[in-house]
Amino acid sequence: MFALKQCLCYNLNIQIQYRKRGKKMDITALFQLSYGIYYITSHVGEKQAGCVVNTVFQLTANPVTVGVSVAKENQTYEFIKQTGTIGVTILGESADSKMLGKFGYRSGRDIDKFSDTNYHVGVNGDALIDESAVAQLDCTVVQELDMGTHVLFVARVDEAENCENSESPMTYRYYREVKKGQSSKFAPTYVNPVELARMEKEKQK
Repeated sequence: MFALKQCLCYNLNIQIQYRKRGKKMDITALFQLSYGIYYITSHVGEKQAGCVVNTVFQLTANPVTVGVSVAKENQTYEFIKQTGTIGVTILGESADSKMLGKFGYRSGRDIDKFSDTNYHVGVNGDALIDESAVAQLDCTVVQELDMGTHVLFVARVDEAENCENSESPMTYRYYREVKKGQSSKFAPTYVNPVELARMEKEKQK
């Protein structure tokens, strides 16, 4: 509940700050940014943690590095901080909605997400989920940037492999419009539904 209040306050504060500056802040403009849907994982000892994120992007080509944004409230964040490694599974459009729900809305503190999940362990010891995977990455954290509710991990890609699955990677827009998925309150793209409805109503005036 505390984390949800933080998200709500953050979104409302953004609106207030921009109104005071006399600037227009239509948060729906950010919906035009392109994202994917990914399982990210990490481990501590023999225990695995994993969640769904929509923010993984390549930063440099030599060395190959990626950025991964993770909410501090997630157990996966705690494991990454301890171990310093991240497994990334890039998902195809056929990804099962129940699986997405399990990894996106349930906590590994309450359930074992991996007990009935097909995966193999990558070179760094992190689970790489095989279901609906189009590609998989093994990464080691080299830097991190604290963004308040989230941390942006900069990670070196140690190994990368395309999977046999030849379908298209799932975009965040496909997840929302076709899969009818909703943003978790821990997602960096989360918007307070009440505030969003108010903005949409204002635009119709």
